[in-house]
Amino acid sequence: MCRIPLVLAVLLPTAVFAQSAPLPRIDFNASGGSGGNGSGVGTASAGGRIVLPPGWTLSIHTITIRYAPNGGGATLNAFVPVKGLQFTLDTNLTSGNYKIWAVIDVKDADGKERQISSDPSNVNIQ
Repeated sequence: MCRIPLVLAVLLPTAVFAQSAPLPRIDFNASGGSGGNGSGVGTASAGGRIVLPPGWTLSIHTITIRYAPNGGGATLNAFVPVKGLQFTLDTNLTSGNYKIWAVIDVKDADGKERQISSDPSNVNIQ
């Protein structure tokens, strides 16, 4: 009979750990295109949606889209209003390869600020 509390003491924390709460995320898509006429400028399209688990909220309603040329250099930051939980942006960039990702601040169910970001997308502008 004294084995039941021991078994519960081992299994209960394991069950709680296995049911951890989902985390917020940014579903992000980016693509690049040509500006045509050999201008050396093209368009990068970025957009997506923010997925918040119950209890989580946006800290601000502006998402930052970051553009970094592959191989280093300065990062261009664009600020986009979030409508509902969705966002879109078209940006003119000079020809090249870029990493593009999104960043936003959210609050968890306890009111703690956290920053989340999407996975970077590689985009070629021609």
